[in-house]
Amino acid sequence: MLYVTVYTDSLSNLKNYRDDFFKIAVTINLSYHIQIKIDAWFNDLAPSRALFDMVEQGKIDWNEFIISYGKEMNTSLAKSKIKWIRDFSKNNDVVLLCHENESDPKCHRYALKKLIEDEI
Repeated sequence: MLYVTVYTDSLSNLKNYRDDFFKIAVTINLSYHIQIKIDAWFNDLAPSRALFDMVEQGKIDWNEFIISYGKEMNTSLAKSKIKWIRDFSKNNDVVLLCHENESDPKCHRYALKKLIEDEI
């Protein structure tokens, strides 16, 4: 049985990844100078701007954010990209990159990693 090899990190640590890692940005916005340094940008696996704003403004707590984010990832487009990452990561190291620091436990990339690792 093959296992998925999905990692998470901050875009600020992008320079730490060799070419043998498939680097996927999972953010809403991404500057051009970073776009040219990654392998893929799946902005539709980022939380919607409205959901991001609600948690940033304190209108919902982190648990509510995770539940809502899971619902946003329940579309056919998101599911197909999640499945693609899962399948690709069985033979390749993949790192999900976002703006938050890796030490920050409140980043959607951890929930996304769990969705990738779990069966949809």
